[in-house]
Amino acid sequence: MRPLDTQVFQRLTRLYVIALTTVAALSMSGQLVIQLFLHQLLDDSHVINIAGRQRMLSQRLCKTSILLCRPDIFPADAEHYSQDIKDIIRLWEGCHNGLKGGELDTPEQTYTVRNSPTIDSLFLELNPIFTVMLTNAKTISYVIENPVKNQADTLHTSLQQILSNERNFLKMMDKIVFQYDKEASQRVDTIKRIELILFVLLFVVLVLEGLLIFRPIANYIRVVIKKLTDSETELRDSNEMLVTTQAALVQATEEKYKLQLAEEKVRSASLMEGQELERKRLARELHDGIGQMLTGLRLLGERVRSTPFTNEKQEKSFEELQKLIQETIEATRTVSFNLAPSVLSDYGLGPAVRILAEQTSKMSGVGIDFHDNIQRRLPENIETTLYRIAQEALHNAVKYADASLISIHLEEANQRVLMHIIDNGKGFEIGPSKKGLGSNGLKNMQTRSNLLNGQFKIQSGIGKGTAIQVSIPLSNKKKSSTISKKKPLTQQTTI
Repeated sequence: MRPLDTQVFQRLTRLYVIALTTVAALSMSGQLVIQLFLHQLLDDSHVINIAGRQRMLSQRLCKTSILLCRPDIFPADAEHYSQDIKDIIRLWEGCHNGLKGGELDTPEQTYTVRNSPTIDSLFLELNPIFTVMLTNAKTISYVIENPVKNQADTLHTSLQQILSNERNFLKMMDKIVFQYDKEASQRVDTIKRIELILFVLLFVVLVLEGLLIFRPIANYIRVVIKKLTDSETELRDSNEMLVTTQAALVQATEEKYKLQLAEEKVRSASLMEGQELERKRLARELHDGIGQMLTGLRLLGERVRSTPFTNEKQEKSFEELQKLIQETIEATRTVSFNLAPSVLSDYGLGPAVRILAEQTSKMSGVGIDFHDNIQRRLPENIETTLYRIAQEALHNAVKYADASLISIHLEEANQRVLMHIIDNGKGFEIGPSKKGLGSNGLKNMQTRSNLLNGQFKIQSGIGKGTAIQVSIPLSNKKKSSTISKKKPLTQQTTI
């Protein structure tokens, strides 16, 4: 049977993939539908424009016909009007046939005309009127270029036919233009409804995702945090019991006192080891749980970005949300690294401290000068101890000492590992009656060093900065392995 955490992880992963797929499908469908309708609406706008232009062309046709039939009005421009009427007839006839036939050719491109049964019936009613006006306009154009007998009577008759049908043509074209506009508005309403439906579906999917994915994760994290809190309470109670026991044993003989010290050392070692194990477990939970979900949320946001926003305020709010998600991801990574840096177990003490120094310098703005003269891997317990001491020392120097420059030096000499940490901060007074800044942290550093039979020295003074030196002997029984060749160590790094 699979472990419970594996079952929960696989179930949540499956649900999350389904949710993301559904959101992506809805988003892509919405984009395709919107693009298709926008293309159709663009054609509709051109069709309405050209249909409206037919009215203007009919009026120009009437005006030009009158001027050609009455050459005495503008005799000098009669030749120009003869060419104008040809152009008007060609354009007027071409647009009419294109609108009626369903395909409108223009110099720029070809537009599709979607005629409803209502528009087709209006064109059937308009066609006899259009034919009469077109035939008489062509007659006027022909007679002007090819004079015939009774030219004046022919022109007069044709002109009367055009003028008598013009009003009816304008009325019918008004109905057609209004019908085109009405149907275009109906299509706009349709796309609005489709877009609203897709938005509602997307919102429902997001709500279900929150209920089925993020809520279980939040509950799981709450349980983990409760366990950690209970563990911390138990540790605190255990420490109180140890202090009470120590106070009672101090009054006993020297032999019992030494035995108590030995027992305390063992307990402290176990406590430190337990804390390291808990840190690693919590770091894995943060990285594999919250970290992955936050990354998925960021990718989902990038997909949502492709959907147009209705106003600038929504776009600005979305950008702020994306920024907050990125900051949360970075904070989670930093917390996971501080709890249990994987580089410490993979590459050793030098690279881990170098990365710690880089992160501390980046976050605090403090200059850190790092030197690493250790060319091999050390035993795991020594690397962990020195790393935690360096971590605590950097924290104290940045938070309490207000240092602007910190120097870290690692070296190996005479079967001992030495670490020097020096800062130029404000320092503090060392003495039995004085409490140094971060005194709990100093005590923890000293305890860690003592557990490995190491030496811990600290020098400080008001306005003189602080210097910490840690020296830990290398065990002959535990041979240190050579350093990994995946990444070469940097001998000196200045941050």
